[in-house]
Amino acid sequence: MKGREQSIPDITNPDYFLQLARTVDKISNDLPKAEELRRGADITPDIHTMVGDLGVILTEVCEELATTSRYETQKLTHYTDYERFGTASLAQCAIPIGTALAHWSHVVDRLGFLHASIRHSSTERTPPPDDVRVAIQAYLDLVGTDLGMAVQQLRGKATEINRMITTRGALAANTHTVTPPTTALPPGRTR
Repeated sequence: MKGREQSIPDITNPDYFLQLARTVDKISNDLPKAEELRRGADITPDIHTMVGDLGVILTEVCEELATTSRYETQKLTHYTDYERFGTASLAQCAIPIGTALAHWSHVVDRLGFLHASIRHSSTERTPPPDDVRVAIQAYLDLVGTDLGMAVQQLRGKATEINRMITTRGALAANTHTVTPPTTALPPGRTR
């Protein structure tokens, strides 16, 4: 998410939800594995980046809610039903993302335990005990499940928004303004 432009999202555009889903999906696909710890890899930089990226997404959701609320309360603009639907749809991904962050906190706790408990020699890193790796992997798996749920929700909402747009367009195309027929008046008469 580095280099991401800070602009107000178009919450009525399905592409916004699809882009957000791709971002969350990439985070999910890049999750480290606890097995990397056995090989001496340090997964904390990856975790730092991913937690930050998820925090940015959750902040974006909160900013959208705050902006919508402020504009509606101060009557600065009129929000359409589509905009309200988009805001509510965006807010629904907060639960799986927040839950993923909660699971990350358990991973961080276990890594902190390893950092404090296992002495590292100057020549080779001591692998963590299997039970700690298993616990870390279990939490990483839960993070993956939560992120998958967020992706699924975002893609589903993009489909719903697209359907709403298509329906709105079809209704607009089928709505005709009926003009009353003009009848010719006899010469010399006016309405």
